[in-house]
Amino acid sequence: MNKTLKIAVKYALYYAPRPLQERLRKIQMERELREGMERAKRTRVSKAEFLELMDRLDWGSDIFLHTSMLNVGKIEGGAKFIADTLSRKVDTERYTLLVSALPYRGSFWEYLRMNPTFDVRTADIAMGAVNERLAARPDACRSIHPTHSVVAIGKRAAEYTATHHLDKTPFGPHSPYWKLFQNKGKILLLGATLNNVTAIHALEDALGDSYPIDIYAADDYPVTCYDGEGKPLIVSTKCHHPLKCISRDGVVLRKPLEACGGVKAYPLGESEALLIDALKYAQCFFDQLAQGRSIYGGRHAVTPELLEAIGRAKQALGIE
Repeated sequence: MNKTLKIAVKYALYYAPRPLQERLRKIQMERELREGMERAKRTRVSKAEFLELMDRLDWGSDIFLHTSMLNVGKIEGGAKFIADTLSRKVDTERYTLLVSALPYRGSFWEYLRMNPTFDVRTADIAMGAVNERLAARPDACRSIHPTHSVVAIGKRAAEYTATHHLDKTPFGPHSPYWKLFQNKGKILLLGATLNNVTAIHALEDALGDSYPIDIYAADDYPVTCYDGEGKPLIVSTKCHHPLKCISRDGVVLRKPLEACGGVKAYPLGESEALLIDALKYAQCFFDQLAQGRSIYGGRHAVTPELLEAIGRAKQALGIE
């Protein structure tokens, strides 16, 4: 199915009756699971192969990890081996390992419409077994945010996670996502793609009202959250509009990233591992916007206000 047809199908599903949407999503999840199980049967990655790959990576920075192991095949030792290996590779006396800790699968927007609560001590982590195992470590810190919580392990774990609840969106200046760019970190994708790089939304938010695509729905969602001591607090957050999400395509940044040396790719089973320099990623994102191109397709006007906002964001991150 080509890209245009995929987008058309997603739009059609958005307007379909809710029971049909739920049924089709269930079918999709079952299909993805079957495909992942088939990969696991035909493609095996030994512990030695995985360790050899990990030895080739540069671990000299904070790292935000995204995994999609169903895309890879079967890695010997499973999630425990992967999580333990990553924990050893990151020198937590000097650096920090971060992983997504979203408490839901599926739509950001639909989850908020369910009027959830969020308890940082007990909330689900619906991001796969590797993330769950890392989050279960006794030294792991989890940020308080109802939709886009993050778990951090290492030197800056508390710094990354302490203030996430203060922003009006999940990706503001107090979020772990923005702090990754400030700390000149890296993004590691194991089986995941550039569409899984959540930190891109921190770059969007940094441009404020000058960002040329109106990605947020109008409503604010106040959510009751509970901190590590069980004390309640209200975290109010904005939500990406689901129709905007449909056309988003982070993979368009791959060629610019390759051109500037911002990404290194390594084969991993039926997929790949990508190690991305976060500041070069930000540079590519801003440069594409300044040329009238975005991850949402089509072209946009390059206004003086947009260029000024890009300049301020680059300056804040020390990008020339």
